[in-house]
Amino acid sequence: MNAVVGILGKKAFGRLKDKGVNTNSDNPYTEKVPVHNNRGEIVKYKERERPIPEELSSNDKAILKKVRRKAYKWDMSFRCCCFRSRFGWSFLIGLIPVIGDFADLLMAMYLIKSAAKVDGGLPPTLYARMFWNVMVDFGIGLVPFLGDIVDALYRANTRNAWLLDAYLSEKAKALRSGQVEDESGHSLILPGELRVQTDSRGRRPDVEMAMTQGVTPVHASRSQRQNRR
Repeated sequence: MNAVVGILGKKAFGRLKDKGVNTNSDNPYTEKVPVHNNRGEIVKYKERERPIPEELSSNDKAILKKVRRKAYKWDMSFRCCCFRSRFGWSFLIGLIPVIGDFADLLMAMYLIKSAAKVDGGLPPTLYARMFWNVMVDFGIGLVPFLGDIVDALYRANTRNAWLLDAYLSEKAKALRSGQVEDESGHSLILPGELRVQTDSRGRRPDVEMAMTQGVTPVHASRSQRQNRR
């Protein structure tokens, strides 16, 4: 499974580059969509939550939504009339000398910990990049005053939310086909751990089935897929 997760991680980095996403300033939680009149002309734009791929498990959907929402709240929820750039609670908390910087660090690490709870975990390269973003943000914030201003513009939480978004988007794409291609063009079947589904209460049917039938969760997931076929 580690090989498949690693491949999806590499594809996630490529996805961000190909899509031209600005991971520092693009809103990870909401998007603007055009509203057309009867003649098909765009009359305005409305804001809505970014859609979440249907192929993902209930667990992955909930985590992606949570990370997106908190990243926006902590990095981009406020706007000052004096300048156009947005900022969030992370910037305000960071203004408190020393204590604020460490509190901001704990908040960012909490977000990474939440993201790592996706089914199958995060690719090591993706996790390392998230950690690096947080450490850079923390280091910048230690510089008195000027560091706080730059910190507000760096937005480590937003960067990490986009990394998770790209990874889960690639994962959803692989779930649709049931496989993923490596760099050599060879197709690898997705492990059962990446196909786990949860119900509205957060329970995992494959694990419950495994406990009652005496099989591993992976085998249970395969049995479910065979039954659906």
